[in-house]
Amino acid sequence: MLRKVLGKVPRRIPKVVVVLLVLAVGTYAVNAVLLSDDDGDGAKAVKPTPLRATVMAPGTFESAHPYAPYYVVPRARFRDPTRLSRVARNKIVTDPQSAISKGGLAGSPQIVRVSLRSTSEDPVTVEGVRFNVISAARPLRGWFTALSGCMATPVRRAQGNLDSKRAAVRYVSGGGVVSRTLALEVTRSAPRVIELRATTKKRRAAWTAELSVKDGDGNTQTVSVDNDGEPFRVTSASASRGYEPVYGPTGITGFARSSKVARGGSDC
Repeated sequence: MLRKVLGKVPRRIPKVVVVLLVLAVGTYAVNAVLLSDDDGDGAKAVKPTPLRATVMAPGTFESAHPYAPYYVVPRARFRDPTRLSRVARNKIVTDPQSAISKGGLAGSPQIVRVSLRSTSEDPVTVEGVRFNVISAARPLRGWFTALSGCMATPVRRAQGNLDSKRAAVRYVSGGGVVSRTLALEVTRSAPRVIELRATTKKRRAAWTAELSVKDGDGNTQTVSVDNDGEPFRVTSASASRGYEPVYGPTGITGFARSSKVARGGSDC
């Protein structure tokens, strides 16, 4: 009887070894997948975002541009400003971003103002801005009003040409000095503001931006800027008509075609 049992052991050993190997490999795979976030010599830490970039809502600031931001309303929705109600006609002049609710798109140049704050006690430097075109189409056929923004507040800005991938971004100081480089220091206690200007003369475009940020140790990261998870959208006004309000004793009595507005004229 003992001989029979001992005789079966050698034949069963390979099967036992195979089972143990399978269990060992499975345990390793589980550890690798589920426990990869554990601290250890081989763990790769995720760097925290060095900068918080908050897009300021339209209408909450005075642009540094002489007439933008303005909005192009599609003629397919409203043929011209006279098709709006009296309340809407007045509002589209005093509160231009109200055109968004009527299908309007930002006219070129689109003005996006961004508040910047360091996420740590150490200052960081915004070294550059990149404009990324997500999609493009023919310019919107519509109409717009663009009034002079004579109370403009100058800030540091980055100007991007969405019609050309090779066009360099231009940086302009609050005093109007143009440069090809940007070195904007940002701290937690003293946030800064930068204005992004996206320009297109030929088309309608969806776009986002990326900020190149360097910390005190010389490490560089990229911070994305978009419209609450969606791209910004801008259209050339080349296929649209410009109007300016006609004022009477009771306020705005109508709108008249204006070549000056269509050319982006300003009285400032």
